[in-house]
Amino acid sequence: MLTTLDPVWAGTAGLRAASPPGAACSTPNQPVKELLIMADNARSSTGATEMAAAKALTTRILAIGTWTAKATPEKRPAIMPAEARDTLRLMLAGKIDQWFAKSDGSGAVFLMNVTDPAEAHKLLEDLPLGRADMMIFEIIPVGPLWPLGLLLAEPAK
Repeated sequence: MLTTLDPVWAGTAGLRAASPPGAACSTPNQPVKELLIMADNARSSTGATEMAAAKALTTRILAIGTWTAKATPEKRPAIMPAEARDTLRLMLAGKIDQWFAKSDGSGAVFLMNVTDPAEAHKLLEDLPLGRADMMIFEIIPVGPLWPLGLLLAEPAK
């Protein structure tokens, strides 16, 4: 099952079922523009404005893959060469920034250069393991470490 962090519950790591591929994404461009304007112009004295804009910003997708029951050790070797080639193509196309194997051997982890969870889901489902229903992904939108905005508050005088 694909899940994403719900922005409303992100602080408490609440999960919800992901929107289906092609659904509208809740990552508006407005916070990006606000951050750029703030960087170039005025800053708030408390950091609240910057934190609010950063909190709404998705800059990458963290995709955590796990083998399904269909991915038996006997079936994996036949599909892995195609999986590796297609994953490398996504990396060369700039869609995957980093890729890792989970140290317990239970799957893969990708840091993706996309901001739309639906796009990440489609890209991963189109890989050979996704088409064969041999790997599922938890999709987690990530962005700036917005609590650091607390450090932007001007010291008391």
